[in-house]
Amino acid sequence: MQIALFELQSQANAEICSANNVHTNINNTKACQVCTPNATNTVWSHCQCVLADGVERGILTINRMIPGPSIQVCENDKVVIDVENHMEGMEVTIHWHGIWQRGSQYYDGVPFVTQCPIQQGNTFRYQWTGNAGTHFYHSHTGLQKLDGIYGSIVVRQPPSRDPNSHLYDFDLTTHIMLISDWLHEDAAERYPGRLAVNTGQDPESCLINGKGQFRDPNTGFMTNTPLEIFTITPGRRYRFRMINAFASVCPAQVTIEGHTMTVIATDGEPVQPVNVNTIISFSGERYDFVINADQPVGAYWIQLRGLGECGIRRVQQLGILRYARGPYQPQSAPPTYDVGLPQGVVMNPLDAQCNRDRNDAICVSQLKNAQEIDRGILAEKPDVKIFLPFRFFVYRPEELFQPNTYNRFLVAPTGDHVISLIDEISYLSAPAPLLSQYDDINPDQFCNGDNRPANCGANCMCTHKIDIPLNAVVEVILIDEVQQPNLSHPFHLHGYSYSVIGIGRSPDTNVKKINLKHALDLDRRGLLHREYNLPPSKDTLAVPNNGYIVLRFRANNPGFWLFHCHFLFHIVIGMNLILQVGTQADLPPVPPGFPTCGDHTPPIPIN
Repeated sequence: MQIALFELQSQANAEICSANNVHTNINNTKACQVCTPNATNTVWSHCQCVLADGVERGILTINRMIPGPSIQVCENDKVVIDVENHMEGMEVTIHWHGIWQRGSQYYDGVPFVTQCPIQQGNTFRYQWTGNAGTHFYHSHTGLQKLDGIYGSIVVRQPPSRDPNSHLYDFDLTTHIMLISDWLHEDAAERYPGRLAVNTGQDPESCLINGKGQFRDPNTGFMTNTPLEIFTITPGRRYRFRMINAFASVCPAQVTIEGHTMTVIATDGEPVQPVNVNTIISFSGERYDFVINADQPVGAYWIQLRGLGECGIRRVQQLGILRYARGPYQPQSAPPTYDVGLPQGVVMNPLDAQCNRDRNDAICVSQLKNAQEIDRGILAEKPDVKIFLPFRFFVYRPEELFQPNTYNRFLVAPTGDHVISLIDEISYLSAPAPLLSQYDDINPDQFCNGDNRPANCGANCMCTHKIDIPLNAVVEVILIDEVQQPNLSHPFHLHGYSYSVIGIGRSPDTNVKKINLKHALDLDRRGLLHREYNLPPSKDTLAVPNNGYIVLRFRANNPGFWLFHCHFLFHIVIGMNLILQVGTQADLPPVPPGFPTCGDHTPPIPIN
């Protein structure tokens, strides 16, 4: 299948871009003035207008759409996307989140890892064959994702290959639920951040498929923009595909009035079905669930609530689940943030505390894989074991603002100036892509926990890279040394899905804060919880606050793969690293005419 092209543009407020380009537009501009709303709101999808939540601001769009055009293909389809960059003074790459890029490593879309950024006025052609499941795409450059550059990907497979296909009657293109957080200003206004006015990086609003309404907390005024409506027919069963495209640190909670959600997949990987009433997800996660249209014909509320830091602003959004031939609006009053829909059984509770005696929650670690698992993954000892503690480094102002120094930092909501560290290293991009220009990079650019530059201090900055033998079984233990209440970091691995072997907190009640030393001791004593009975596969998973996760995968996809926290503002301050699987000899050849980049420092002629 060929997707003609994506055009990226900048726009003033909420509008859409023309024929598959990336542009900049603005909400409620002239394009919106030619649109006439009606009861079904269908006309809005046929005009060049992006409404978002009705608050005017500058945005970035793909083909004048937020979200960008949905990519709907079949397993084994060849997908070709031309990305044209028309954003004034900006560069961009597009990452295809959840697509493994086996044999197409050069199209993973990570700047200075798999490609050079696409400059303004240039076109880059991505080509890949997708693995089945619910995925999405987004800019992997700067903060552009938060300003509107994202969209859904669905790679469908024959029912005979889906172990849960008997549970639903329809898998419609209209039943994608892409949830996102939304600022009322450019994301760059929050980076590095402010000390006095509108501090922190939490969003003012959130959207469902780019739609929503906003109530001004100061005036009480509410915009009258349309809500997203999902239509179902009585007596039928429908597969919904929920994608969390949040960029901030807020978890997202979705509840559908009067309906049970049967979870059948996560991050594109099938699981044995479980029934829940509420799903909590983090940035980058996807959950597929089945809705049975077995309730009285009518319209029902869908409530999306931002948790954690989003609770301060009471960030929420509503959508509608509507039965065909029924009313367009629910008869019940709209749920509020504080008086919301009943939560019932919660998928992925924030406390990550689940056991057999608890009947109000199901943790990710309790999900069971619906497919066979590589037996090597379940061996007692992996080939490679990697401990990765992560935390923030807090600058003292006098060391950050020394003359002729320009270190990155983020102004946290507390006012602290911080960078991110994984294994005491803050990731710094190389000057050229490792995948295609490895020999052009100074070897001193690279580092890891066992190979730190001699001049590295407490805030060591370099290109954090860990080498992994091809086909090794790798175990990664992530340890949250941030230990900030209400903050759990989701980590995403490019190029793979991994088995979730363990999630937990320290069983030692005398230890109030976990760290690397304590995690190593727990592992030595066999007290890091591991579960080998059909562990689920994912590519994005949150580390519990003051806890740990244990992941395993077989390193059978050679390449340079980014592994990072999926919170956008944490990415830009260094919470990333690269896993190099195999050697250069294991990679496919660099595509002909592949763009190059790097320093230009010619000798100075002496006359």
